Amino acid sequence: MGKIKQGILGGFNGKVGTVVGSSWKGITYMRGQAQHVKNPRTAGQIYQRNAMKAIALALRPIAPTLGITFAKSAGKMSGYNKAVSVNFKKAIVNQDGEPVVDYSKLILSKGTLTPFDYLNIDDMSENGRYYLSVINSDNSQVDYEGLIFFIYDPTEGSWFTGVIKQHFHTGETIEFTGVPLYGDQEYLAFACAYDPSTGAVSDPIPDVEAMGG
Repeated sequence: MGKIKQGILGGFNGKVGTVVGSSWKGITYMRGQAQHVKNPRTAGQIYQRNAMKAIALALRPIAPTLGITFAKSAGKMSGYNKAVSVNFKKAIVNQDGEPVVDYSKLILSKGTLTPFDYLNIDDMSENGRYYLSVINSDNSQVDYEGLIFFIYDPTEGSWFTGVIKQHFHTGETIEFTGVPLYGDQEYLAFACAYDPSTGAVSDPIPDVEAMGG
């Protein structure tokens, strides 16, 4: 928007060609006329809108937990909106011309904590009490203040999340209840380290396995 100082056009109001003149508090301004898109529903635009809708719907059930895992990296956005933005770029695949969420490519945390290498969630005794085994590939022992995990059931299309605010170290087993894992069904699982005192998290753990009883 350009300010007119009594130049060749002088001060004016209204439209002159593709220029619109107006004034505010006695100061004259001009701006270019907004251009209309002849076809706002091109195939590319429709694909992009459908892709955004698909990822937003996929992540909506875990929005409260994403509010934790993206809080530090979201800036002025909500954690959920930041997760949608990240995964719009990372987890959408083109399947026969339609945008589809590849759940295996989801990024569910973004942070600066050092992650551990492996998390196993297993009901070894089949009594509803789950055991989280946390290790590093080099068997090093590192202390953590907590962890967050996500489990996606592709059969039911449902999510479960757990936020553990318990000090532990790699090599230690954490007991946990209430995880809806059943039989030999396959699940997708994601996790990150978490410090509840600061809200800091790690990037996603590279290897997470969730097994039912």
